[in-house]
Amino acid sequence: MAVASPAAVPPLRRQSRTPAERRSSTAPSRSQNLISLLISCSSVEDFAPIHAQLITTGSIRDPLVARRLLGFFVSVDGLGHCRRVLSGTRLSETALWNDYIQSQLRDDSPGDVLASYRRMVDAGVALDMSTFHFLISAASRVVAVEDVGEVHGRMLKAGLGFSDSLRKNLMGVYAKAGRLREVRQLFSEFPERDVVAWNTMISCYVRTGMFRESLDSFGRMLADGVEPDEVTMVSLVSACSKMRDLEMGEKMHSYIDENGMEIGGSLLNCLADMYVKCGDMEKAREVLGGSEAENDVVSWTTLLCGYAKADRMDEAEKLFDRMTERNLISWTTLASAYVQAGRYLESLGLFIEMMLDDVMPDEVALVTALTACVNMDGYDIGRSIHGFIVKHGMTVEGMLGNSLLSLYAKFGRLDDAYSIFQHLPCKTAVSWNSMLDGFCRAGDVDKARGFFDEIPEKDLISWNTMIGCYTKSRSAQESFELFHQMQSSDIKPDKITLANMLSTCASVGALSHGAWIHLYIQKNQIQLDHVLGTALVDMYGKCGSIEKATEVFSKITDKNVRLWTAMIGAYAMEGQAQKAVDLFSKMEATGIKPDQVTFIALLSACTHGGLIDEGYEYFHKMKNEYRIEPGIQHYGCMVDLLSRFGQLQEALELIHSMPVEADTIIWSSFMRACETHQNVELAEYAHKRLVEINPTNDAAHVLLSKIYARAGRWDDASLARTKLHELGIRKHPGCSLTEQNGTVHEFRAEDFSNSQSPEIYSMLGEIEERLRKERHETSSHHSERLAVAFGLISSKNSTIRIVNNLRICGDCHSFMKFVSLTYEREIILRDNYRFHRFSAGQCSCREYW
Repeated sequence: MAVASPAAVPPLRRQSRTPAERRSSTAPSRSQNLISLLISCSSVEDFAPIHAQLITTGSIRDPLVARRLLGFFVSVDGLGHCRRVLSGTRLSETALWNDYIQSQLRDDSPGDVLASYRRMVDAGVALDMSTFHFLISAASRVVAVEDVGEVHGRMLKAGLGFSDSLRKNLMGVYAKAGRLREVRQLFSEFPERDVVAWNTMISCYVRTGMFRESLDSFGRMLADGVEPDEVTMVSLVSACSKMRDLEMGEKMHSYIDENGMEIGGSLLNCLADMYVKCGDMEKAREVLGGSEAENDVVSWTTLLCGYAKADRMDEAEKLFDRMTERNLISWTTLASAYVQAGRYLESLGLFIEMMLDDVMPDEVALVTALTACVNMDGYDIGRSIHGFIVKHGMTVEGMLGNSLLSLYAKFGRLDDAYSIFQHLPCKTAVSWNSMLDGFCRAGDVDKARGFFDEIPEKDLISWNTMIGCYTKSRSAQESFELFHQMQSSDIKPDKITLANMLSTCASVGALSHGAWIHLYIQKNQIQLDHVLGTALVDMYGKCGSIEKATEVFSKITDKNVRLWTAMIGAYAMEGQAQKAVDLFSKMEATGIKPDQVTFIALLSACTHGGLIDEGYEYFHKMKNEYRIEPGIQHYGCMVDLLSRFGQLQEALELIHSMPVEADTIIWSSFMRACETHQNVELAEYAHKRLVEINPTNDAAHVLLSKIYARAGRWDDASLARTKLHELGIRKHPGCSLTEQNGTVHEFRAEDFSNSQSPEIYSMLGEIEERLRKERHETSSHHSERLAVAFGLISSKNSTIRIVNNLRICGDCHSFMKFVSLTYEREIILRDNYRFHRFSAGQCSCREYW
């Protein structure tokens, strides 16, 4: 992106010079002229004419010229000529090299110093104490441990290992690199240790995380009669801070006070930071408030950070408002605290205020702002932040790149997200997982899986994201396969993985898979928290194993509202309305407040059990006692309850009084009740409203046709069917799932795709023949019938469990009762409304469904 140039460039101001400088500028010295000529040389051959002038004028003895000569020969790789030329300088070769590398240090070129050292060694130049001091200083600046190890060895060979000053410098480099063994060795070689040696040893302990050893060293230091200084106390207080040891930190503070040490600068901020990290904010404020540095931005920012981490946001905000000076860290600290507290709008507001205050954001500030955008409807602001990043030429990588990637992926801008992903110079696990999450959020399962397979090193988040994607898309078989692949990898499933798998089992009624996961949890001694416990109860409940759901529920002592709700919902689906109501009363007695979902489960239980009075009671209790405004699902439960009880007019009045428009679910349940109670007029009204909402609603046309047929209005029934075909609407296909021997099998009406189809249809024919002998005329091949036939030929004596995506029809309901009696098999069928448990020719729904 082109950057506009300024309209005008102000003239440079000419600064006044000293008389010596004026003389130098008007009459350059001979040496300076020679140095200028030397700079223009590019080879040893170019140097020959200058060499003669150096000798004749005696300038070669000028130390400045001599150093420039050495630099020249190094630059043109002419060290072979160097010794002969510089012999006329009357300066020792070592002194010349020392002068040269010292100038490199002054130019802040430690890498060049180490390169010069290697040339000195190759040229056979003797190294003295000054040389080693310069080398150690250079190695310290670049933390070149290998180089300093070599220098250390050469120093010992030169017989300079006795030098305390060199030892201290070496200790400093090793300590900076965290090389504790070398620091200890050097420390042990001191005949007498001063405060510098002790400080280096203590700081190394702190740097390597050996905090207790640093405090023990302090005790030995005092025993040796060495008085600590500010540097000592900063290291020790820092150790207390990192250990979160408030008691020891207070002892260090007392020592500082008792010995009259001045508390300021680094020590002041270090003490404040220690109290902040140990959670004693009052003491931190006392330390800072009673000092000369009350308005010091670093001190106040330390305090601000403490309040934010302690979640004392009111105090953090007040302190921030009082600060007369704020730096980037101050702004970012509070903005980040807002994000942590979920106050994303306030975080973005603070970011904008910071920009208006002309504070240039860094990567952390931008990442904080982008995180806020991701967690709220902040796409436009996030896009503007991206524009700011591009305009200022900032590199999009690391946390910043991943944050931008997350922004675009979260808001479905997958092309932009993928473009950023491709251009990231270093793709981390976060980068891969953010992009994968984007594909999963978009619901593109195939792209997500393809991308997942490309991830070079899949971590736990990668596996959980992909399994979660399959769970949401109800791709049960793929979820199971991926879960088995995960177990073959080095990544162990966590609670999120297991909760996702339990959800998958619940959606398809895969009880054996769910029971296996429960066993896995027990064998691996994974604690049942609220999430995992709720998932287990939900799985057992939706798989028709109410006994196991109750067992799991009773074993969890710390129950939250979601767990109670899951158990109430399990009873509701089973049609055990009274148990659901009793459990709700127990929940209230424990002091747990129900939420919206709890009342959906409770009202659903009343609907399934025909508890109309109780349904009214809880509907009003929700509004009046718990101040929960009913949602469309609560109204839907009440409409269903009234309709099923035959109170169709009252149900219709409730629909018209609702604060929101009734959806297809409410009108469909009302219309089904009209079929049950043979109210054709209201059924036609409901059909009209359904078609207005969704003209392609196949179920509405099919149901109306059935209602006309039951009323004997065959022409109208035929017209309803014809209308369905004229509109080109295809009936939504029924689908039934059943699990046998650990595999989930799927069936659709008139399905021949199963490898055992001949045997399935043979068994179905046998059942229909028996039905005809009992004078039951039936010939439909609905998906649930195929699933039952498959269950009969695939297993003996075990319960047949079926999950159906549509509501079971009356003929199939009678079919299931007949099979359960004739073949003496229990059948548990879950449709899209409730459970039906068929046994000995009876159904648990008591014909109320």
